[in-house]
Amino acid sequence: MNQHVSESFTWFMFKPMNNKVYFILAFGLLGVSFGGPLARFLPEMAALTIAFWRMAGASTMLWTHGIIQPQKPLETAKFPAIIIAGIFLALHFAFFYSAIKLTSIANATLFATMAPIFTLIYERFVLKHKLPLAALLGLWIAIIGAFIVQGSGFDWGTEATTGNLYALASSAFMSVVLLIGQRVRRDITNIMYTRWLYLFAALTLIGVILGLGIDMKFSSSDVKWLLGLVILPTLIGHNSMNYAVRYIRPTIVGAMPFGEPILASILAWLFFGEIVSLNVIVGGVITISGLVLLTLKRGH
Repeated sequence: MNQHVSESFTWFMFKPMNNKVYFILAFGLLGVSFGGPLARFLPEMAALTIAFWRMAGASTMLWTHGIIQPQKPLETAKFPAIIIAGIFLALHFAFFYSAIKLTSIANATLFATMAPIFTLIYERFVLKHKLPLAALLGLWIAIIGAFIVQGSGFDWGTEATTGNLYALASSAFMSVVLLIGQRVRRDITNIMYTRWLYLFAALTLIGVILGLGIDMKFSSSDVKWLLGLVILPTLIGHNSMNYAVRYIRPTIVGAMPFGEPILASILAWLFFGEIVSLNVIVGGVITISGLVLLTLKRGH
């Protein structure tokens, strides 16, 4: 009886922590899923401007946090890699929000979650890693699903196709950020890394915005949507996933973002009445299945 009580107590003490982490991870996934829908409430604002204010706001909040909880200085040798990652993160958001303005939220978020395809290709052909057959199978399943999502209307002249390609390009840019982050973050905290990462992304975006003469202004009614983008998908979404990776397998955390297109599509339907077509549903399920298989079986 005492042994049974002891085992029950052990379960009670440790299992809830696991449940708490999964709850935080699910909450983070919900936060990330607002990244596309919230931008739709800013139809007059340029995609690069949305991306800039999201990165500038997140960086400002993280640097303010550093005043309350100081972080040790970043090694000078880390800066070149983080600057490059910041540039590619800026490109990721610039292309993603351009896609949101051209194609459906369901398509944009689906094609924007394909970074694992590009990291797998990099590992296979550049690093010459031998990859498990299941991971390669997942790659091809994901690609086939993407073609089904696009359907027969692969017309270079349509906004939808251009938007899908922009979202796919945003995945390619994000894959570079992930590859750099995997190497750089081995011995620095998440807050130290992301505050510099977001800062360099914001500086890249403001340089492009000023160079192209894009309007950076926003109205008082836009503030709540911009704050939503800073807090929900950036600080809550990404930081929750980075927190969870300390307690559960990274492969599980890595597979969680594939739920973003599903939740983003539901939000798009609730907010804007955006209906997801049958080919997007079928192709999306196939693509997400392939990406999950690729992520869980890649051998890392």
